[in-house]
Amino acid sequence: MKTDPPRKLVIAVQDRTLGQKLKGLLRSEDVRVEFLPELGSSAPADIDADVVVLRAENLDQEALPEVLTSAQEEDAPGVVVLGEEKGAKEVGLVAAGASAVLDTAAERGELAERLVELAEAEAEGGLHGPESGGSVAEPKLADFQSRSARMRDFLDVVRRVASSDSTLLLTGETGVGKERLARAIHAESARARGPFVVVNCGALPENLLESELFGHEKGAFTGATGARRGHFEAADGGTLFLDEIGEMPKHLQVKLLTALQRHEIQPLGASKPRTVDVRILAATNRDLALDVEEGRFREDLFFRLNVVSLDIPPLRERTEDLPWLLGRFLRHFADVHERPEVTGIEQETMDALRAYSWPGNVRELVNVIERAVLLCEGDRITPDDLPPAFGQERQAPASVGQPASAEWMELPMQEAKRRTVEAFERAYLEHQLRTSRGVLAEAARSAGINPRTLYEKMRRLGLRKEDYR
Repeated sequence: MKTDPPRKLVIAVQDRTLGQKLKGLLRSEDVRVEFLPELGSSAPADIDADVVVLRAENLDQEALPEVLTSAQEEDAPGVVVLGEEKGAKEVGLVAAGASAVLDTAAERGELAERLVELAEAEAEGGLHGPESGGSVAEPKLADFQSRSARMRDFLDVVRRVASSDSTLLLTGETGVGKERLARAIHAESARARGPFVVVNCGALPENLLESELFGHEKGAFTGATGARRGHFEAADGGTLFLDEIGEMPKHLQVKLLTALQRHEIQPLGASKPRTVDVRILAATNRDLALDVEEGRFREDLFFRLNVVSLDIPPLRERTEDLPWLLGRFLRHFADVHERPEVTGIEQETMDALRAYSWPGNVRELVNVIERAVLLCEGDRITPDDLPPAFGQERQAPASVGQPASAEWMELPMQEAKRRTVEAFERAYLEHQLRTSRGVLAEAARSAGINPRTLYEKMRRLGLRKEDYR
């Protein structure tokens, strides 16, 4: 039987000069570039394209919400805005409905590559994730966008292993989104139609965890008035996500290892093992290698779980993503709490959010934005709408011998030290960048460090040379 060829991705571009260059760059790709008329106040919902590319300076500001929010409608294309909109302006564009805001200063090849990625994501229905409205949808890998080079490299690895059946170990600090990423990986796998079962190994009492995982027969222990299947059987044909795997007692680690090696479980009180077909995704914020060295975690289980390790970068190391995340969460909570008048943030608010170290990562960001939307009295979130902790971290100690603030004294020593060093580096490098007007070679020479070292520190701290010109 003859099958239809796959549909080409369609990128519709308003700027004809850019469109011609994209046509040349994408000649070998399975992409068609089309040109748009001037949109004025009309929304791009009727355009047969995966992604519509608009220039910020060509958008009618009064018509902006109508044009961009059409991207949230069913079968509407994703809307990408090109411009030099940074910080608070970018947040406002994303909050209004832009799927992405790309910098026109980027190399044409980089722009083309990014647009193809976005078109592919839109073709798969992934650009309008759960933050784009009040409904809750299962995440997809297309929901995970990033400007951070480190995060993009990380996501590239995730995409390559998601469709496999291999065991994956997700690591990272509290709040980075390990369960959300695990759900997206499940959605991209061949098991997507099967169940996704979550077990928090640190939340269940030790005497219940074995029964919860492997099930039990009637009379297996006092109170077992009937047979009960465990989470392994409940996840048969799908994915079992073992969160906080580092908290699992050692005697259960042996049984888990057996289940992974033989694809069999034996419920409490059962005389025979049962075969299960389950993919394991495990997660932890602990250093399991250190736990192995100190005897808290079995080495053989660690190696069995660590087939592919996915270490999710903390938010403070990818602050380039803040505007996009802020815009998405702002739009989501403005809709959930019926505050449509809240459409953006002030630049001073953006500066405070960038300066913060985000110990609670994306989870903390979600809570901060929801609080701000609820407290906001105007149409833009101000610094007064943020929790009291914001703004304090920008104040680095005046000298090495100056004692830390009372708030930091309550923190563990390593965390207090990290924040002190980071606050000093931020204040020092901001001074050098202001003095050099954003010229990196001059700032590095003045600081007495290699330009590459300066660039890496700026990337980690979320500093951008454009902000100091």
